[in-house]
Amino acid sequence: MKRTQFIIPILLLLASCFQEEASTFHEGNLWKITSKNGTESYIFGTVHLYPRSELKLSENAIAILTECSTLALERDVTNTFEQQKFMDFEMPKILTESYKVIISEYGNELVTMENQLIKTAKDNGIRITGLETTDEILRILTNLNEIEIPQANFEKDKMLQAYQQSLKMYKKEQIKSFKDSLIFQMPKRMTKLIVDQRNRNWIDDLVGLVENEPAFIAVGMGHLGGEQGLLQLLAAKGYKPIRMEIKNKPPNTVYN
Repeated sequence: MKRTQFIIPILLLLASCFQEEASTFHEGNLWKITSKNGTESYIFGTVHLYPRSELKLSENAIAILTECSTLALERDVTNTFEQQKFMDFEMPKILTESYKVIISEYGNELVTMENQLIKTAKDNGIRITGLETTDEILRILTNLNEIEIPQANFEKDKMLQAYQQSLKMYKKEQIKSFKDSLIFQMPKRMTKLIVDQRNRNWIDDLVGLVENEPAFIAVGMGHLGGEQGLLQLLAAKGYKPIRMEIKNKPPNTVYN
């Protein structure tokens, strides 16, 4: 199978009257962010690549997307030139090996959540953009080659177990637990590069989006939770993310 734009095997590398404390964004895959002028945007944690028999993209999230003017992904994978540049890049071994393990286990069962969001956006005339350029992510991936990866990290059973555990955490919306689990799956420096550093790189552009238009921001669930997660970074800038219902219910369903 061809390597796709969602090869990164972190793969998961992700209005409510109940308000999470800024430092305790433990659970929740869908959040509302209200701008200073009252515009409502949303940030949604995704599973980049998942078996269709185990997960389903929330109809609630799709309904909310159709009410927004922009879909912002980690990067704009609809740009043909940029996408070819990404696919021609030689990925670090730890990423390609993890991808092979997942493909060998699930094969044609695998689908991409981002592709489904893109189709919805195109069908509804919604603008598509990215929080980073292809060159920016490729520079980070290049730096991964300098990190020594323990041989144990390449064991097939461990890779598969970590992926399956991530799917379980996604179903339970355990965004902080998932972020915490990354330190057991890879060296700490790798987590800082592919998650924390990218979050910091994105945050100003993300704020610019939500302050100017109703935007739907979709990123891997690993980017939401934790001290350096996007929700915490938004809270530090004065926003109050509100957890939304993720299940297949009407889009205005909220937690009580």
